[in-house]
Amino acid sequence: MIHTLTSPGANILLPRPGFPAYETICAYTGLEVRHFDLLPERGWEVDLDAVDALADENTAAMVIISPGNPCGNVFTYQHLQKVAETARKLGIFVIADEVYEHITFGDKPFVPMGVFKSIVPVITLGSISKRWVVPGWRLGWIVTNDHNGILEETGIIESMNSYLGFSPDPATFIQVCYNGILLSTLSKF
Repeated sequence: MIHTLTSPGANILLPRPGFPAYETICAYTGLEVRHFDLLPERGWEVDLDAVDALADENTAAMVIISPGNPCGNVFTYQHLQKVAETARKLGIFVIADEVYEHITFGDKPFVPMGVFKSIVPVITLGSISKRWVVPGWRLGWIVTNDHNGILEETGIIESMNSYLGFSPDPATFIQVCYNGILLSTLSKF
């Protein structure tokens, strides 16, 4: 997904601490990384002042991870709304890594970033790997949440579709098992 953002001089805002694979992908594609901190004294919330200071006209997007790995944070509705408003003000979209959406600790309920699609375009990343405990399968999905059609207008959707045409499909047995897993999983799980 990040491959689609690469253009001369482009940058992306990544959380620190965060998932190291994002940095690796950015280095491979030549996308400049700028880190914003998560604030431990505020439950690992995004430092929105830092996001505001780091972004410029070449910033394509920011990544948030909630529930967070490695910190275990779960962003509140109110904080995610501030993230969305900040991204809108900066003219960037949000990539929401939500692969741990079903693995939360504590009393904060998980809130999907996509609920703020009327404020800012959101690209959500999900995964079967965590919820169904099959990490080696590396099978997930991308969902676009874009009330105003900005991702379509700017060519991001077309770029994602082109890139996905080059991605290898999962092994056949995984494709067969995936359907069975989804159909036979109890809703309370």
